[in-house]
Amino acid sequence: MEITLDKKNDCEATLSAAVTEGEAQKLRSKLLASYGRNARVAGFRPGKVPESVLLKRYGKDAEESMKEQMIDEAQRKALEENKELRVLNFSDMEVREAEGGAYEVHGNLTLLPAFDLPAYEGIEVTEQGVEVSDEEVQDALQKFAESSATREPVERAATAEDTVVMDFKTSVEGKPAAEYCGKPVGFMEGRENYRLSLTDTFVPELSAGLVGAAPGEHRDITAKLSDNFPIAELQGKEMQFACDVKQVLEKRVPEITAELFNGVMPGKSLDEVREEVRKNMKSSKEQANEASKADQITDKLADQLDFPLPDSLVERETEGALQRKVYAAMQAGDFNASKNPDSLRDEARKDAIRSLRVYFALQEIAVKENISVSDYELTTEIARMAQRERAGNLKTYIRKLQKENRIMGIRLSLLASKVMELLVKKAKVIASEEKA
Repeated sequence: MEITLDKKNDCEATLSAAVTEGEAQKLRSKLLASYGRNARVAGFRPGKVPESVLLKRYGKDAEESMKEQMIDEAQRKALEENKELRVLNFSDMEVREAEGGAYEVHGNLTLLPAFDLPAYEGIEVTEQGVEVSDEEVQDALQKFAESSATREPVERAATAEDTVVMDFKTSVEGKPAAEYCGKPVGFMEGRENYRLSLTDTFVPELSAGLVGAAPGEHRDITAKLSDNFPIAELQGKEMQFACDVKQVLEKRVPEITAELFNGVMPGKSLDEVREEVRKNMKSSKEQANEASKADQITDKLADQLDFPLPDSLVERETEGALQRKVYAAMQAGDFNASKNPDSLRDEARKDAIRSLRVYFALQEIAVKENISVSDYELTTEIARMAQRERAGNLKTYIRKLQKENRIMGIRLSLLASKVMELLVKKAKVIASEEKA
């Protein structure tokens, strides 16, 4: 296979590869032979089926596999013959039939411009202490007990720590909420036998208005909804809640005993439970320290890197960063985040550029430190991904990744992780006095 690279600019190049008729036929025959080893065709013994018969039965599959292998080989040779280029990814890869049974492979390369690496050994990072105090252990046991709490009916007025069971209906300007909005609005229309914790702050005035209510009592509560309420038609509106309280439920936290932990630590005494909790908490602190060191190294590298990046890559990464920012804001209850898209996109773009520069710096460090990812490590990671995504057949999943040109990206991500582990080991660690 003969490779030709045409560099358009610092960040882009085109790839062409010529596959002769002989090379194509040899590859086709090899693929057909692999099918033939297990093929069961009437009148022929396994492994003795003529190529002409295999071609009729498996020709289409063989042709598709052959083109995939041509693309893989073209990419491999392009990297091997142009070691000075930092190829980020291949795109728009296609195989065309040429005259006389030959083939041509065409595609585009995204390149990383050359840049100077900053000093990366001995980066100063801080870490928190990992020892776990008795108070922390007791707090963890108490939280577990509270997670096992029950809610029991009581015949008294509700306090701010209770839960009420109620029927309620809503209205806005004298109309039922759904009629006012002109569409169903789910929970905001009302519910029967609805359990509301009075610590809930989704509609603060509703929770506060039910404090002091007793079973059998009716209460009319008016709540002014916030200007960034998630249902646009209700933003800034006053909503009336007609509530009939049926029950008041008191939170009852069980006593901290060994029996409480039988489900997760069977047969252990309370002292043994405490030591197991202490050990787990210490392990969690150690993991948090490692993650924190990696974040600190990432930030310090990013502050020292400044080089151009391919626009297409920045745009793609910006979209991902933007989605993560919007999702995180909504998870935090900030439904107003998406109302200023330009500002949010600018932030996402800056984050994307910093992340990409660090990512590519890690690839350069890998070259200098002779770090690589073995085929076994790559296959293990792909198998883990297939299991997580519940892909039925591993070979089919790998072919899907090949078609999507994702194999190289997975290898590079693994490589970046290995480099970061090295940088964390070589970092200059300073103990922090602050509490984790």
